[in-house]
Amino acid sequence: MNLIYIIVSALIYGFAFPKFEFSQGIFFFLIPLLFIIDKKESKKAFLTFFLFSFFSNLIIIYWIPDVMVKYGGTNTFLGIIALIALSSFLSTFTGLAGILIKKSLKSKFVLLLIPSIWISKDLVLEYIFNGFPWCFAGYSQYKNLYFIQISEFGGIYLITVIIILLNVLLYFYLIKKEKKYIISVLLIFITIYSSGYFLINSFTKNTNHIKTVKAGIIQPNAKNDVFSDRTINKFKKSKSEILNELFNTSKILSKNGAEFVIWPEYTVSVYPLQNKRYFEKFTNFSQNYIPLLTGFTDYKGRNEIYNSAILFNKKGFEKYDKVHLVPFGEYILFKDLLFFIEKITDQIGEFTPGKSIKNLHLNKHFISTPICYEIIFPKLVRDFIAKDGELLITISNDSWYGTTAAPYQLLAMAIFRSIENRRYNLRATSSGISAQISPIGKIIKRIELNKKDSFTAEFKYIKNKTFFTNYGYLFPYLNLLFLLIWLLFLIFKSRFR
Repeated sequence: MNLIYIIVSALIYGFAFPKFEFSQGIFFFLIPLLFIIDKKESKKAFLTFFLFSFFSNLIIIYWIPDVMVKYGGTNTFLGIIALIALSSFLSTFTGLAGILIKKSLKSKFVLLLIPSIWISKDLVLEYIFNGFPWCFAGYSQYKNLYFIQISEFGGIYLITVIIILLNVLLYFYLIKKEKKYIISVLLIFITIYSSGYFLINSFTKNTNHIKTVKAGIIQPNAKNDVFSDRTINKFKKSKSEILNELFNTSKILSKNGAEFVIWPEYTVSVYPLQNKRYFEKFTNFSQNYIPLLTGFTDYKGRNEIYNSAILFNKKGFEKYDKVHLVPFGEYILFKDLLFFIEKITDQIGEFTPGKSIKNLHLNKHFISTPICYEIIFPKLVRDFIAKDGELLITISNDSWYGTTAAPYQLLAMAIFRSIENRRYNLRATSSGISAQISPIGKIIKRIELNKKDSFTAEFKYIKNKTFFTNYGYLFPYLNLLFLLIWLLFLIFKSRFR
């Protein structure tokens, strides 16, 4: 019976995210697990939460083997091993959180402790071994606009805390049948939705006076295997032909009022900063027609290879080098230990991380350009905006994910970066999903997966900073501090006895 409860809980949690999007289930996914551990010892609590996390991760990041085959040049079997290994690693921390949740159930602070334990676990996952903060509970509500507006105060962690708190309140209502718990649930929902309505109206009113400008976004539906040097002849398109198509589309967007155009990350395999002919193409076009923001690889000698966002404008060019690289995508984590997996370590390049976060200058404004995977890190994006970034632009190469749920999950997480910092987010991806996201988290325009298209996006440069931007990670760290104080109290209490 316990295993059935665990599987049900994992299904509810896993199906709360794209593509399934049974987002309402996130408000009661924890209840079956609490039923199990309420009368079990700590070891059972660890196993219960470990298995829940393991099964739910298999649902959420099922696309890992496909990416490993395409990107890592490995076979499906090793891809499945990688999925199992990653799921087990992530689940270990959830299992440890389960032990603490078990201990907290008899505490008079249980309503505060369980949410604090949960997001402390999430905070660890954001940092440990380069971090993998993928699909935290709060991300399931990315379409629930009024509910998620308070992200501007505590980020994704605040939304997750509320979700966990609601789970705990519903659990105690079911076992104690006391009305105060269900009344608390109703009051929380009323407060959150009322606050969301007020915050949206307040933000809209405060930004009405700001001038609206336009940018062009291109989604070329480029596939990495299609545009590689090995297969380009098969499709009978040279690099020059592909570039000309992009330049021509950029001209059209310029005529439609765009002040600059965004191309995705690594659309075609050229190196404009190393090749004089291509460099002149880009600089001449940006000086004669319209500035271009695009993503290419930048080589500096044999040992420095950067994934860069490059802005070509009338003054020349500026670039931002990606700081947070993708493990097993742009570098090998634990390469010395994984020497025996030769196919993976040989196929994946060793990129060099950028030295620091840097905003680019465009038309007397600062633009922030987190590249691809960087958009899932709240602190990193917050650091961009804290350095006076007025607009978020994400260039991404999502074609490795194919038609899996991963591009949809990335889009869901990107929405929270807009709300946390109250910035427009313009996303240009190679094969989708490109989008224009408003500062309240609404998707204004989008280009669906595997579709070749472009559009102009109206936006505003915004200078005001949110509480989240100004004070960073105050909220999750306060929760972690509360948890540590409670643990110290338990230790001293045990020794005193």
